[in-house]
Amino acid sequence: MKADFALDYDVLTVERPQKLYLMARLVSNATPTNQTRRPLNISLVLDRSGSMAGNKLEYTRQAAQFLVQHLSANDTLSIVLYNEQVTTLIPPDSVSQKDAISQRLNQIKASGMTNLSGGWLEGCKWVEEGLSAEQMNRVILMTDGLANRGVTNTEQLVALARQKRQSNVITTTMGLGTDFNEDLLIAMADAGGGAFYFIESPEVAPTIFKEELRDLLNVVGQNLTVSVETTEHISMVNQLNAYNMHSDGKRVSFSLGDIYGNEVKTLLLELSIPALNEIGECEIARLRFEYDEISSGGSQHQVLDMPIVVNVKQGEADSEGNHEVRRSVLLLQAARARRDAVAAADKGEYDRASQILKLAANAIEDSQILHKELVEEHEVLLQQATEMQRGDEFYDSRSRKMMATQAIYTMTDRHESTQSLRSREVERLLKTPAEEQKPGVTPVAITWREQTMPLRGELIRMGRAPQNEIILEAKNVSRFHCQIKRENDRLVIEDLGSTNGTYVNEVRISEPHMLSVGDIVRVGHEQIIFHDHD
Repeated sequence: MKADFALDYDVLTVERPQKLYLMARLVSNATPTNQTRRPLNISLVLDRSGSMAGNKLEYTRQAAQFLVQHLSANDTLSIVLYNEQVTTLIPPDSVSQKDAISQRLNQIKASGMTNLSGGWLEGCKWVEEGLSAEQMNRVILMTDGLANRGVTNTEQLVALARQKRQSNVITTTMGLGTDFNEDLLIAMADAGGGAFYFIESPEVAPTIFKEELRDLLNVVGQNLTVSVETTEHISMVNQLNAYNMHSDGKRVSFSLGDIYGNEVKTLLLELSIPALNEIGECEIARLRFEYDEISSGGSQHQVLDMPIVVNVKQGEADSEGNHEVRRSVLLLQAARARRDAVAAADKGEYDRASQILKLAANAIEDSQILHKELVEEHEVLLQQATEMQRGDEFYDSRSRKMMATQAIYTMTDRHESTQSLRSREVERLLKTPAEEQKPGVTPVAITWREQTMPLRGELIRMGRAPQNEIILEAKNVSRFHCQIKRENDRLVIEDLGSTNGTYVNEVRISEPHMLSVGDIVRVGHEQIIFHDHD
């Protein structure tokens, strides 16, 4: 493996305090072959609470079966299911009877509440039982809801994840849909040394499982730590990423986790430099890379040290700087802006959130660096800033998860995942309903959140309250939002004075409206499609 670094400026002006951006890089070796890759010791922990019924469970089952088919007899797998109860579907065993495992997965049924902690700890127990330094030891936790049984306190769960990581049991978390707690799952993955994934719709689950499995099968190094040993020439070190940090006063260390084949691993640091009074070369710090390199013969601990040297001169330094470093800085500043915008929006400060995003967009524009990633980032930031000004009409559970996920993906060196998430969202928004418009034809069923249900009865009320015939548990839906009445074999929808309005084919209705097959009704941010079949 090859380690190096780059500074945005390596020539500084004498007797002037300055800030430097340091990009530390590790370029990994090629992907291992099947003969040399490290065996996996995985526990797959799956939510099977009642909210998983329907397409969520079906696609999760497909994703799990995909994972099983791509493991080998050298790998160990256990599968844990949880609702309010915890059940081990597959105890730890070598992955040799793949068809039998797939058949067991087909038997999963959804019901009950969500004992997330119980399921996850059971998965950790199975991984710990077969723990070996010669294996990749990982728990993959997937949920679509809130932890409402067992341990539910975020700080406690994060502390447990950190404790498991210290025992070499890594936790990856996956949130499905819009009802889970992304702050909890992000924090657990961060403390647990794994990755966080947002599965924004059920059909994406196999794609996400494939991404995680690809990484697990391509590990060429573990426990990467990048450290900066400072001198009196550095007064402060701040990271732009979101890695675990530790400082002993003189050395600041960042844990970057696993290293994958053919990967460029980067860490971006902001260094505060007091005024330097001596002209000439000056060593301001030392950079260290430490990791365990994996090979067919086992693993070998590697330590690479290098000095960070700047050249101090009279007069103005070069204003151009290193474009690669500056591009990375701007992408990470955009990610941090999204994180800060989410924090502001959580308090209802939507104008401030919008301004934070605009400032990040302006910084990209002012840089005049023409790079496709920055051009895209600039456009997305401005779009999100405009949407944020719509307040509660825009900022719901889904949009919060989209922004928080884009931030954490980019800040953990996964900007490609940010771009993929955006592309899938654009496709979703542009996708036309499969149902053909049939004016005047009375619908008999609706589809909402991947579930289809028949329209029965003379009066069908929609809203958050449990008294409704169709309960829409979403932030921007009123308790009694709208209702559908049957009039002479026709269906008529009317708004019930809701806060955010009822829309038919994106037109807000103010009086009763006759429904037809193919109509799309929007209740808050919930989209409902009307069909002539169930």
